[in-house]
Amino acid sequence: DGFNRWDAGQTLLRRTLLGMVAQRQAGQAMQVPDRLVEVLRSALFDEQAEEALTAEVLTLPGIGYLGDFMSTVDVDGLYLARETLRSRVGGGLREDLLMRYEQLADEGEYRITPGAIGRRSLRNRVLGFLVALEGDEEVDQLRINQYGAGHNMTDVMAALALIADRDHSARAQVLADFAARWHHDPLVMDKWFAVQASAVRPGVLQEIRDLMQHGAFSLTNPNKVRALIGTFANANPVRFHAPDGSGYLFLAEQVLALDPLNPQIAARLLRSLSRWRRYDQDRQGHMRRALEGIVSTQVSKDVYEIASKSLDG
Repeated sequence: DGFNRWDAGQTLLRRTLLGMVAQRQAGQAMQVPDRLVEVLRSALFDEQAEEALTAEVLTLPGIGYLGDFMSTVDVDGLYLARETLRSRVGGGLREDLLMRYEQLADEGEYRITPGAIGRRSLRNRVLGFLVALEGDEEVDQLRINQYGAGHNMTDVMAALALIADRDHSARAQVLADFAARWHHDPLVMDKWFAVQASAVRPGVLQEIRDLMQHGAFSLTNPNKVRALIGTFANANPVRFHAPDGSGYLFLAEQVLALDPLNPQIAARLLRSLSRWRRYDQDRQGHMRRALEGIVSTQVSKDVYEIASKSLDG
């Protein structure tokens, strides 16, 4: 049964990652069980399973989901655990992953059949494990080659996201190339904003501020706001929950700027701070102060309701 296999795989990954966080909290080095690596290798080459299912089995649980199983969300520990596991799998299965990546290449005519979609999904999942190998020139080139091939938007966006996520020598060039090619298409440019807003590289917050000055961005356009600011607040837990509270301060600034223009969108963005009690004391303090600053300002009913209920709840 496909669902049971996926559920079992996700349970195994969740327990492993949470166990690794517990090791770190106990002052121990994080360890990825060799058996887990072998299980993932078996799944990678399982000819009986559909490739779409295998792609889901190999998907690491997100930080937000994993945090729901902790009394206090350890953002830093969860991020380190996921990166450690990805690196261990990428390094331990490097040759297997490279071989599978080539096997899954779709060089024919673009198709939207379930089988073709599954192959693309699995191939991009494999690439995600490979890029965890920092400094591997062959792997670095795979991202560039996949982007440059331009075979289909799914593969282009997957490669673009992996390039944008970290410091890569071709990062600025590739992002500029994509914008030049697709500046005429607002929906595609939304994706361009989103991949940059979700990047975990240092300095991403300043880059987001810079992107707000881009000609394709407008604070009055809800789609652009969701793509850039919403993605940062909801899909970039590492940088949004920066220990210094800069992510929360940025969100509060944007909520106050948006409120006169679109109070409904502003209120939805503010929900990202509503679970502030789930985090450590320092982050709680930063989030609470951001909410208190909003409550003390003349804001719309929508925004005030979210902020006040978050503080009272």
